[in-house]
Amino acid sequence: MSQLIMIRHGQASFLEDDYDVLSPRGEEQAIRLGQHWCETGLRVDEVYTGPRLRQRRTAELVG
Repeated sequence: MSQLIMIRHGQASFLEDDYDVLSPRGEEQAIRLGQHWCETGLRVDEVYTGPRLRQRRTAELVG
């Protein structure tokens, strides 16, 4: 059976000059999600992401 899993990007860099990047915490959130999926055996066939840097970086780190 197919599943659709939707996630939101990791925490953005609030109050920084470039809001469109992940904060260190946001990067850690994405890495931990990827580790969790790996540990539980989740297999992802396709990834769709929005155009923002923080969205693409989250997908990359989860990946």
